[in-house]
Amino acid sequence: MSDQPEQPAPLHVFLSDAAEAALAALRPGELDAVEKLVERLAVFPRLGIPVPGGTDPEVDDYTARTDPAFDSGDRISVVYRFHPGMSAIFVTWVIAGP
Repeated sequence: MSDQPEQPAPLHVFLSDAAEAALAALRPGELDAVEKLVERLAVFPRLGIPVPGGTDPEVDDYTARTDPAFDSGDRISVVYRFHPGMSAIFVTWVIAGP
């Protein structure tokens, strides 16, 4: 038996059309930072900051920021919904820019 705590199984992650389009416009370092954040969110979905005012009581809305990108130093915001009943995260927006 291991002394290490068990990590939960990663959740399914889905991207909106808007999020996919935003990802396509990112620099390589920014894309890498977003991918690393989404990997963490798939295991720890409540890592982000809760966004109040959601309309669905069974869905939690969050926003999270990446670590600085290695090529630009920029941080990217990721807005997502956590669906506990579906064991899924739906990334609605990826926000980059000055």
